Amino acid sequence: MTSCPACGSKGWREYVRSADMYTGTPHALLCCGQCGLAKTAGEEQRASGHAYVYGGSSDAGRRFGPMQRALRAFREVRAARVISEKPGKALDVGCGDGSFPEALARRGWKVSGTELSESIAATARTRLGDNVRVGNIHEVGFDAASFDLITFWHVLEHLDDPTVALAEARRLLKADGKVVVSVPNIESWQARLFGGDWLHLDVPRHRWHFGLRTLTAIADRCGLRVDQVRYFSLEYGPIAIVQGIATKIGLGHSFFTRLIRQSPLQLISEPLFWVHVPVVTLSALPSLLLELLAALFKRGGAIELVLRPK
Repeated sequence: MTSCPACGSKGWREYVRSADMYTGTPHALLCCGQCGLAKTAGEEQRASGHAYVYGGSSDAGRRFGPMQRALRAFREVRAARVISEKPGKALDVGCGDGSFPEALARRGWKVSGTELSESIAATARTRLGDNVRVGNIHEVGFDAASFDLITFWHVLEHLDDPTVALAEARRLLKADGKVVVSVPNIESWQARLFGGDWLHLDVPRHRWHFGLRTLTAIADRCGLRVDQVRYFSLEYGPIAIVQGIATKIGLGHSFFTRLIRQSPLQLISEPLFWVHVPVVTLSALPSLLLELLAALFKRGGAIELVLRPK
């Protein structure tokens, strides 16, 4: 049994069960009995790589086609928020289609990215040129103390070992640099409300499920301290509540993920699409207000940490 990356314990117990939103395959989530970090069981299923194929392709550019403009707008807002310092060198781990580091580059930053998939890296290179390397962060050969900013945008939960990734980020970071990590918050109100139906469990693609306490413990083991915490995400927060409501009333749990990956013509031809329309319309504003309230009480659906070297 894998040791807990937050505390080193091997005492895991079953926490909840959740189904793959695309295949319906059930997966158990295990919880560390000592610190509370959760992980998805079933290492061998993720190792096959099939879990990251969406609609026949693993390419980030194509699978986010219909909603690409909206998603890029979020990347622009993200870039404006995280760069308070003068331009320097930035590394985006798991850079996807490259739109976030591209937004940094437009603001004067020298950017690099990593991806595990050659297919997705090829899409990112259309924006970033040859500054995208394929492999885990600790395998791609960056020099020590070479970056002012390193980002993990909803990436850490996908990795084999988040401790290895953050330790390498610490090695690559300049003394006055920062690491920004954003992950779903398993301690959120929405996670507690929807249980195994919570959108951001996203099993088996999400291997680890963090709260502030466990993510802080992992960062501490890697030589990083928490400088700032943000509890609200317009990009990831309210949408999970709306989807959770749809799931609880029997409409399935893949509407929004399919919306960003499929042709609109495919969706509107489905009878359930038109059932979703009033549900989404009526629940959107209450979901936003609930998520704002949750963030006020430090229980938002996603947490964003700014980490500095200790």
